[in-house]
Amino acid sequence: MPLHMLAEGSNQTIPSLIHDLTGLSKARISKGNLDSVRPSTLKKMDEHQQRWLENCLEDPEALAHAHEKIATAPQTKSGKTASWAGWMHQLEVLPEVPLPMSKAVALTIDELTEALVAACHEDALAKFKQVLLSHIERHGAAVSISGEAGFEHGTEQELKELQTLDDWAQTTVFLKKFVDTLYWDMISTLDAEWNSHYFSGRQERSLFPLVMVRVQDGLLEGRKPLSRKNIIFRPSRRLLEFLYALLFYMRYKKWPNGAPGPQVLASILSKPGAQEALSNSDVSNYFDGSTKLTLDLVYDHWGQMRQHLSLDKNGQGPGLPFPIVMLALHWQTLLVRDKGKSFLLPDLERYNLLWNHRRQQWEAQQSAQGEKLPHASPKKGEPIEWPAWMLSQSSLSS
Repeated sequence: MPLHMLAEGSNQTIPSLIHDLTGLSKARISKGNLDSVRPSTLKKMDEHQQRWLENCLEDPEALAHAHEKIATAPQTKSGKTASWAGWMHQLEVLPEVPLPMSKAVALTIDELTEALVAACHEDALAKFKQVLLSHIERHGAAVSISGEAGFEHGTEQELKELQTLDDWAQTTVFLKKFVDTLYWDMISTLDAEWNSHYFSGRQERSLFPLVMVRVQDGLLEGRKPLSRKNIIFRPSRRLLEFLYALLFYMRYKKWPNGAPGPQVLASILSKPGAQEALSNSDVSNYFDGSTKLTLDLVYDHWGQMRQHLSLDKNGQGPGLPFPIVMLALHWQTLLVRDKGKSFLLPDLERYNLLWNHRRQQWEAQQSAQGEKLPHASPKKGEPIEWPAWMLSQSSLSS
C-alpha cells in the first residue's frame, strides 16, 4: 500500500512507478515474482536507483540525507524491507518530529504480514491461523508497544471464530475485517504522533478525518440529495480547503468564515510552470475528481497560497503537512470508487477510540522525556479551536 500511495501521488500505475524506481522493464514487472530477480539485475537496479536519486536531488546535502535515510531504513527480523515502517521512517524528521510509536506499530504489522505471506506460500492454513491467533492474543485490537498491556483484547467469540476456520475462503472473510483494524490502528497512531509534533501538542482531536470523504449533509440520514453536485466531498477537495485554511489561520490568527470555493482558490492558484491563473472550472475539476490532484500540484499550490498570504517573508508559516497530503491523495482513490458513484466511510467513533489511546501514549511519552530533561520548554500550548465548517464529518457509525 505505500507503493499505491506513492503511485496515487504521482498519478502513475504501479508497473509504471516500479519501472521508474528500478529500471526494470514493464514486461518483466508484469510477470511478477520480483523476488526471483537475478543478482546481476539487482546490481543494475541499484545503479539505476543511485542515478535516479542524483537526478532528483542535485543538492549534495539533500543527497547525503537521502542516502542516510536509506541506510537506516527499518527492516524486519528476517532482514527484509519493512514497507510500512519504512514509510514512517521517511516521515520522521529528527530531532523535531520523532515517530517511535508510529514506527513500532508499523514494524509489528510488517512482521505480521511477512509471517502470514510465508504461510500462504507454504499453503499452511494451520500455520496462518496460529500466526493470527498469536498476534490477536498478544496485542488485541491495537498493536501493543513498549511491553504495555494490549488495547481491547480479542473477544472469546473472535478467537473461537478464528480457531474454527477450516478453509482459505473462510479465513479470507475473517482477514478482511482484521486487516482494516490493522490499517486504521497504524493511521490513527501516525495521526496522534505526527500531528501532535506538527501542531506543538495544541490539537485535541484527530485530524486525518478532515481530509476523508465527507457526504452531503443529511444524505446518510435518508434525505434526498439537495443537488447532484457535491453529493460527496472528495479527499482532494478537502485537502485544498484544509491547506488554505491552515495558512489563513497562520497569517491572520483566525480561521476563514467558511471553506474556500472555486472562485477564491482560482484567484490564488496558477497552472504549473506558467503564470496563467486557474479558472473556476479548473478548481471545480479538482473538487469533483475530473482533474487528478497530484503531489507535484499540491507542492505548487501550497507555495502559491503561501505567497498570496505573504507567508514566504522571513520563512513564516508551517511546512507542508506531508502525511496529511499523502493520505488525502491516497484516499481519493481508496475511499472513492466508480468515479464517485460509490464510496467508503470509516467508522470514526472507532477511529477516535484508537486515536485517543495513542494520544494518551504520546502525552505519557512527552512527560517521561520532560522528567529526563527538566529544563526543556513545555511542548503543549493553548488548544487550537478548529472551525465548525471544517469539522463536519461523515462516519459509518452515524
